[in-house]
Amino acid sequence: MPANAQLATYARLLRLSPVQEAPAQVREAQAPATSLPKRRWRVRGIGSLLALVVLPVCLAAGYFWILAADRYESETSFVLRAPGRSLSLGLNVPSSFLPTGGVARAVDDGFIVRDYLESRDAMQWLERNADLRGAYDKPRWDLVWRFPNPFESNTEEGLFKHYQRMVTASFNSATGVNMLKVEAFAPQDAQRLAESLLDAAEMLVNRLNRRSREDAVSLANAEVDRMRERTLAAQAALTGFRERERLIDPSQSTLAVLQTIARLSLDAAQTNVQLNELTQASASSPQIAQLRNKQAAIEAQIVLERQRLAGDAQAIAPRIAEYERLMLEREFAGKALMAAMTAVETARVEALRQHIYLERVAAPGRPDYPAYPWRVIWCLVAVAVAYMTWRLWRIVATDALRHNDP
Repeated sequence: MPANAQLATYARLLRLSPVQEAPAQVREAQAPATSLPKRRWRVRGIGSLLALVVLPVCLAAGYFWILAADRYESETSFVLRAPGRSLSLGLNVPSSFLPTGGVARAVDDGFIVRDYLESRDAMQWLERNADLRGAYDKPRWDLVWRFPNPFESNTEEGLFKHYQRMVTASFNSATGVNMLKVEAFAPQDAQRLAESLLDAAEMLVNRLNRRSREDAVSLANAEVDRMRERTLAAQAALTGFRERERLIDPSQSTLAVLQTIARLSLDAAQTNVQLNELTQASASSPQIAQLRNKQAAIEAQIVLERQRLAGDAQAIAPRIAEYERLMLEREFAGKALMAAMTAVETARVEALRQHIYLERVAAPGRPDYPAYPWRVIWCLVAVAVAYMTWRLWRIVATDALRHNDP
């Protein structure tokens, strides 16, 4: 089949009709309908730019350059020192030949002072001694940083939160230096508050020293009182024994008894010798009976004297044992009393040696230029945030417009 015949067949089957171009009048009538959304989009873009960028930046600049008050910062630093201890350095050297002077850092007390400076007690100290509320009650047009303000209640809790915003305390454990920064709306107020906080910190350190010293010495004094009572009780028991037994020193009575026994033993020996000589010389002599009676009496007396030493409950030996026990108790109590009194002096010296000192490294200065606010930086931050917000809004709005466009 010829090609022309096939094309005619296809055209007849599909019944195609040629596309005719629209008249120029119709295109001109449709043109304003398509350009109207673009004009509205431009108007909305300018409005969003003004609302999201220009207005917030103007408000931020107006606050930071007109309403925001200058805040001055007084900075001070100090260290806590304790008397140094002798260092052995691992050498075999007596401690008496090593230096004991110098100072050492008190690290634990540094953290204690830092926490105190940020506490309610320090705030109340400033209220009583440094007119804290008067320093933060100005200027009245800065509604963000003055106290009271719309964001913080005029209560102790609100003042404490504001105090934490204006006062910063830090401690460097590596160097042992405490840093204190105090903000205020006037240079003299910042310096006054910093000076008062340093005084409060020094009083805290002195109170801790006094408490430590009193605790150490009071414990030693309590031990001295206990040992003194023990010594007095031992002396009273010894005095009671002497009054009851009517003996000052039983050992002296024992010595006398022993001397008596020794003398009687000597007499008995001599009498025995005489008796033996007389018996050998004249067995019928009448003196033999006298010597035998004398020898028997001496031996009986020796038995009685020995019974006085250790015969029964009334003998001297049990009394000597009780006396020696009382004397030993009194001696121990006296030595314990002397040791306790020595411990009191040692505790007092140790407490003085462990005394903590607050030494100022840099005194609070009076600033001559405000440290806050950072007007330029915060304005640039406001510009960046506003611009990013506006760009995000543009992206979201453009995507929504494209989805709504048929």
